[in-house]
Amino acid sequence: MATRTRRPRACTYCPKPDADACVRVTAPEAGSVHIFAHKSCATERGVNWWYVVLDEPTEASQ
Repeated sequence: MATRTRRPRACTYCPKPDADACVRVTAPEAGSVHIFAHKSCATERGVNWWYVVLDEPTEASQ
């Protein structure tokens, strides 16, 4: 099973780190980048989110 590395996810709507919801994906021509926000920030603005990040990253087992 592949593990993911933790990258700080910036919120699109506020300066706080650790955004937990994907609110959109850029066009393939722009690299299909997933754009994140805090669920609360998106909800306050009436933006639907696509998915949320629920788990914390794990260390790769050897």
